[in-house]
Amino acid sequence: LINDQEPALYDLEEEFEAVGKHYCRRGFIALLKLEEKKNAVRPHEETMQAPKADRLELTRHCRANFSQIFTLYEDQKNIIEETLKNARQSETMLTFTEDGITRRLWRITDLKAIAAAQDHLKNREIFIADGHHRYETALLYQQERQTATNSSKENQPWDYVMSYFSSMSSQGLAILPTHRLLSNFQAPDPDELKSKLAEYFSIKTCDTYRDNIPELLKQLEKSGDNSSFVIITENLTDPLLLTLKRKAANKIIGQLPSSLAALDVSVLQQLVFCHILGISSADMEQQRYTRYTQDAATAIDAVRTGEAQIAVLLKATKIEQVREVAIMGEKMPQKSTFFYPKLATGLLLNRLD
Repeated sequence: LINDQEPALYDLEEEFEAVGKHYCRRGFIALLKLEEKKNAVRPHEETMQAPKADRLELTRHCRANFSQIFTLYEDQKNIIEETLKNARQSETMLTFTEDGITRRLWRITDLKAIAAAQDHLKNREIFIADGHHRYETALLYQQERQTATNSSKENQPWDYVMSYFSSMSSQGLAILPTHRLLSNFQAPDPDELKSKLAEYFSIKTCDTYRDNIPELLKQLEKSGDNSSFVIITENLTDPLLLTLKRKAANKIIGQLPSSLAALDVSVLQQLVFCHILGISSADMEQQRYTRYTQDAATAIDAVRTGEAQIAVLLKATKIEQVREVAIMGEKMPQKSTFFYPKLATGLLLNRLD
């Protein structure tokens, strides 16, 4: 391991395939200051206590960041991307391919380019895309170290967290859906479930696409901006495409802030899981009955093999929805977004001592 002896940003490029498309995601790695200023860094997703406790213990013992918080910033003209691209040295610092993802890393030491990136982001809001637990852990660790050292000095190592910054306007951003699996709970019988769902949803039986997952997902995507998802249960032979009757459901989801009520995952959680199936918010936070997967085939197979009672296939949350929820100061249900691919752990380390 080599300590960097001069100021630098790290320009990261990742090439990959997702949902049949080719992507090249770009961003840079730097330190993000942990500030008390409200709304300087905007989350969009709820967190759970257990993962934060685990990450805090890791930070206490290792005194380092091993991976980055994935953050987003607004830059419609992608000025920072182009500035850093022009400041690259000819050779990469690191290039490798793993799991079908090619990553290239450049070390940027051009002070003008670094200053340009800093100036562009100065006083701008930063949005957390992934790493909500790690960000909250960094705040907890900062508080611990400030108390332990009895110091009010600024710019200590624990006042920063290593982060990855990418433009919201980047063509390389890929958000995938996270499907839900339910098991080990008292499920209603098929007729009762269908009757309850019909009160709030238009129901289309997808018998034609029972064994054709790509076509089933295409049918789901065709619903456009309407809140919809596909449900597969152990007692129903065919998948059901549910499309929300918003007026009928308003007495339940009308209590939600508008930015959340527009989300498929919020409709699913509040209307289906909580209201119809009786699964509480506490049950979901503790993952008492819920599991998650990004693979639709895995979700369907889990029901067919008896590992799960119900699978729900969702559409991906849009980047505009992420921004709106964060701006409004609201929180999406956990596992609402999956920015693919996950950032690689261990590319760079940030010492906190």
